[in-house]
Amino acid sequence: MVKTISLINALYIIFDMNRKKTFYILALSGIAFILIGGISMIDSNIPRKVSLASTLDVNLTDVITPIMNNGSIGKIILDGSKFNFKIEDPNKSVIISITNQSHYEYDLVANNEGQYRMETKNTGDSEVKIEGEVETKASPLAFGGQMMLLITGIIVLGIGMKSKFA
Repeated sequence: MVKTISLINALYIIFDMNRKKTFYILALSGIAFILIGGISMIDSNIPRKVSLASTLDVNLTDVITPIMNNGSIGKIILDGSKFNFKIEDPNKSVIISITNQSHYEYDLVANNEGQYRMETKNTGDSEVKIEGEVETKASPLAFGGQMMLLITGIIVLGIGMKSKFA
């Protein structure tokens, strides 16, 4: 004869807990998951300043794609060998395009909300330094992780409720 063991009964057996302890542990865990997911969703939509500090070797291309709000700012400084530099707004319109420069500074103020594209191609014979900072927020991919936290929290909270009232 095969006896089925529910998840709640397995927790009782493994941890030697009563229903009240199991309820509180699962309920608090579920609430913690829900709070962390919710706070993360709110925080990821607030732009943060990110430092740019890298070097670009000969014949390589670097692409920076910050997700900016309307009015967000960025500053980029390129120095070193010869390079080509281009910035496109979220509508794929070219904001600035320069070629064969060895030093360039640009202050960007976002006029549209969305993902900007900053492309630097090293066309010279030595490396190019990329410095500055830009405001960006989390990608839409982060939303999936936050939703998984919320759903996990709801499921754990539901299992906790079942342990209390089952």
